[in-house]
Amino acid sequence: MALAFQNDAKELAIHRLIKGFLFIPVCIALTGAGLAFLTLYVDDIELLAKVFESLRYNTLSVAGARSVLSTIAGAMMSVISLVYSLTLVVFTLAAGNIAPRLLETFANNRTTQITIGLLGATFLYALLVLFVVEDGREVRFSVGISILLATTSFFWLVYFVNDVAGRIRVDAEIGRIEASLRRSIENLLADEPPESPSDRDEIPDWAPKSVPARRSGYVTAIDSRSLIALAQDSDAFIEVIVPPGAFVIEGMPIAEVRCAERDVDHDRLHDAFYFGKARASEGDIQFSVHLLVEISLRALSPGINDAYTAISAIDHLSASFAKILQRGAPSSLLCDTHEQPRVWLNLISVEDILYTAIGPLRQAARSNVLVLDHLINAVGKMGLVCRSEHRALLRKQIYDIARDASLDIRSPADRSQIASSLWEARKNILALAK
Repeated sequence: MALAFQNDAKELAIHRLIKGFLFIPVCIALTGAGLAFLTLYVDDIELLAKVFESLRYNTLSVAGARSVLSTIAGAMMSVISLVYSLTLVVFTLAAGNIAPRLLETFANNRTTQITIGLLGATFLYALLVLFVVEDGREVRFSVGISILLATTSFFWLVYFVNDVAGRIRVDAEIGRIEASLRRSIENLLADEPPESPSDRDEIPDWAPKSVPARRSGYVTAIDSRSLIALAQDSDAFIEVIVPPGAFVIEGMPIAEVRCAERDVDHDRLHDAFYFGKARASEGDIQFSVHLLVEISLRALSPGINDAYTAISAIDHLSASFAKILQRGAPSSLLCDTHEQPRVWLNLISVEDILYTAIGPLRQAARSNVLVLDHLINAVGKMGLVCRSEHRALLRKQIYDIARDASLDIRSPADRSQIASSLWEARKNILALAK
């Protein structure tokens, strides 16, 4: 049996390192500083002297070089300030109008990171070359490269503005979140066998021993590979109690260990759990689900009342859920390379993920006929593609929607519309049994 999809320690460390506006921009900026020393060396050995002569680029005065370099350096510093200001404005708009938790995805935007890094690289390059410009020193190639960097920075800045303009459009952002959710689901389901009712029978009968948490926080990821290796080394079975995304209080049990002889190394076990102050997208499928639900709930709030944003989020959620409903959740039982059961890890539950999304949306849209009708149609569409074992879950959602609608919708015309949609969705779900 294949290993469950989880980031191993190295992948998770790299992902956390490159998040935000520090690591990637600094690396790109330092590359610009290194490029300055390289181009100055090329000028010193006159490697391209004949090329410049053929292009009639024979001389460059010190005053001209300093003027070009100082202009580029000053402009880059001004533009960097503008980029940071524009980014913070976009953050404010996104947090207020879409969802506050979008800020993490905005901070991980590669376009913004590269923009800041490229502008910083151009600034450092121009500053370092300007520092060494003196009478009698040839810097034609270095100044030419500075002009090329400034030109590249200009066109990349145009692309950055276009990207930022797209990020504040709610429909486009919903599409990006759904694409991320779909990739996570596809990766999770790619190599894993579906869950089976007999999986629990594989757990050994040894007496369990609880392992308490050593700190409080959100479980941002679980390194299943490390847990399997630990269980194999100790001839044990580890059952993880808390799934990724759960909030853990110090002292509460996070796992149960079943050992044949010796106990497992608790330090290694705790090292397989990654904690954070907030939930993170890596290793947590429901993070993106909650993000889309949050956008929908904010859109349905009385202060915003944007039904079509909620409808867009419902459409994208149904498309992602269809992936799970078509295949089923992956098995929670993980085995080692010798097919020996070693770890029980609940990564995703079809019932939980449906209730997490459809439950709050049903409650928020119970009196909004437009959104409620669309939610019913989305459940009906999922019924056309889901597996037979998940039919009861969708029927339960349809029943809950019908019960709430009967209590909150008073208009005969609206009740007739909702009843017609409920009948059509129920027919789609029951069609699976034929």
